Amino acid sequence: METKEKNPETAITKVDVALNIFAKPLQTSLALLSLVKHCRKYIDKIWLQYEPVGSCYDKVNPYVVMEYITQTYKIPCIPSQPDIWIDLEAADIARFGDKNYRMAIRYQNAFENSKSKMLFVMHNDIVILKDIIGDMLDQIGDAFAIGQIGQCWNCPAKNSELAKEVLGCGPCSPAKYDQIKPSYKQLCQLYKLAKEKNIFVRPYDEGFEGYFDKRPWPLPECRVNEWACLVNLEKVQSSHLPFGNDFPFGGYLPCGPINLDIGVAWFRDMHSHGFHARHFDMHGYIKHWVGTGNNTPHKYAINENNALLILKRNFKDYLKWLESKTGIDFSQQ
Repeated sequence: METKEKNPETAITKVDVALNIFAKPLQTSLALLSLVKHCRKYIDKIWLQYEPVGSCYDKVNPYVVMEYITQTYKIPCIPSQPDIWIDLEAADIARFGDKNYRMAIRYQNAFENSKSKMLFVMHNDIVILKDIIGDMLDQIGDAFAIGQIGQCWNCPAKNSELAKEVLGCGPCSPAKYDQIKPSYKQLCQLYKLAKEKNIFVRPYDEGFEGYFDKRPWPLPECRVNEWACLVNLEKVQSSHLPFGNDFPFGGYLPCGPINLDIGVAWFRDMHSHGFHARHFDMHGYIKHWVGTGNNTPHKYAINENNALLILKRNFKDYLKWLESKTGIDFSQQ
């Protein structure tokens, strides 16, 4: 199969990287080291936003990998740790003018202070498998962001039966999210029928009035998923909090008894400006784990151990360095 040559102009484009970190020191190390391995030539700075609390299950400080990357690869790392922990709560709009509070919103430090034209946002529990930044740069075009579009597995418009009955068309999908635009009445009907047919949907419809009735599209599950996406910061920064009135990328917004997920409200604001996003097929580019030290300690431990196994295979120099810093013999872990 013929390999497509990258555009020589995008091949030298520098981007900043933003992570929000809740503990997971070994997964964080793997995420960053795998990113640097495959995408080093594109990276200018790395913005590391640490939650003000961590996990009681960790033996390694999650700040350590930052020191290694700075020393070994000469990539500047900019850490921050807010005093406030928003956790999974809705962002308090009344406090957006308070910088101390605002900096507790996920990824906010990078969105507010980066001088780069492009910002790669990623989770700290992924493994980068190949050059995702280079290929995203090659494909982003005039989009405001590129990544996996939508949490379609939670959306009634993805269901073939519901889409045909309510919208008279085939199901929505990431690549055609901008082609399925139900009216407010149809949006309500999609959620109503889903519940009647015992098809899982999140209860956003209980909070549609006052928000989705004014603008029913993009849909409640539409966003560019922040576990790995590239944002055209030059296009969006001027209207992003605090420079404009767009809802912050990393904030939750109330909708019914729960919150719209991270990036949904921001994604909707981007489309209100007439911008568009581009879907990117993540297959083969990342592996994504989930689980936190708060709610799933067993799964958290498994994922940290999985990360350690991969570090042992692929990043032996880092583990040797880490052993010298911590005194921990990881061969016995």
